[in-house]
Amino acid sequence: MPAQRILIIDGFRFIALIGVVLYHLTNPYVVHYPHAGFVVQIFSFGYLGVNFFFMISGFVINYTLENTSNISSFFKNRFIRLFPAMLLCSLLTFLTAPLLDKVHHFPGAHEAINLLPGLTFAHPALWSEALGRPIQWINGSYWTLWVELQFYVLAAVVYFINKRNFLRNFVLAAILVSIFKEVPNYLGHNHPGIFFSNWRRISEIFNLTFNIGWFCFGVFFFQLFKGTRFGFRNLSTYGFVVILICQVTDTLAYYSNSTVLLLGIPVMSILFLLMIYKKTMLTMLENKLLTHIGKISYSIYLIHEVIGISLINSYGSYLGSLNSLSPFLVTLLFIGFATISYRYYERRVSTWLK
Repeated sequence: MPAQRILIIDGFRFIALIGVVLYHLTNPYVVHYPHAGFVVQIFSFGYLGVNFFFMISGFVINYTLENTSNISSFFKNRFIRLFPAMLLCSLLTFLTAPLLDKVHHFPGAHEAINLLPGLTFAHPALWSEALGRPIQWINGSYWTLWVELQFYVLAAVVYFINKRNFLRNFVLAAILVSIFKEVPNYLGHNHPGIFFSNWRRISEIFNLTFNIGWFCFGVFFFQLFKGTRFGFRNLSTYGFVVILICQVTDTLAYYSNSTVLLLGIPVMSILFLLMIYKKTMLTMLENKLLTHIGKISYSIYLIHEVIGISLINSYGSYLGSLNSLSPFLVTLLFIGFATISYRYYERRVSTWLK
């Protein structure tokens, strides 16, 4: 299918972004914010936006792969899309941390060496091992980019090895990735030792194994979007069922409650199904303002956590009784920043890199 922007997907990005940003900016570690009431309860579920972002990525990357000629072009385009904003937001986080985070709530943001994981999209443990010293994310939210990178590698390799059988091969690869982390749990008890402890550590670092199911949802919905038929004789159908079971099990174990299962998976799935089969019911998500914010959501996501929380902690008290508005005012500030960054920096740098 010809490549074209799907506006409702930008609307989905808006939903995911607002959830994550307001979850972080209304959390209990934000000092000058009244942590009670309906608003905080609603945004306590905002972490689900990360899972929604993973589903969106699964959909979009499958779409992108089908409109990319070779694997080198795919990774070149991913780099051009992701790196400029990461560079700018990482540097701004590092440069403003000493001014805003005076109580060192985010100690990692104060050390230049911690720029490395974000700028290379690599897990800090890999840099710690290479440099022989502790390394951490300069911004905790950046962990998701490492998960995304792992998914890009898996999906691209599987796709360009055999385009015709991508779906079948991807499902099989996803099942293997999903069960990778279980080996120490089932065998390590009877065979304790360094091998299984290392295996467990590796699975924690290469953490796509805990999140692959969310990307699989996105791939599945893209296949429905383009008209792929699933039936009881289709291996991919059973594969997706296995992945669903694995992801639900992992999610319940990780969150220790049924919130994601009861709210996340059904609501996100319904949104995708409506986009595919009842698009007219989601026309509000094609609103220009929402799709604009969705389009620039990457920069907002990269900049919001350390700087946003530090701004509220440093200046939220000046709002007095109106301090409950601080997360929303900071969010508006970041929307303005990302608009300028996207228009005057990211697009120009991307054009130059191309």
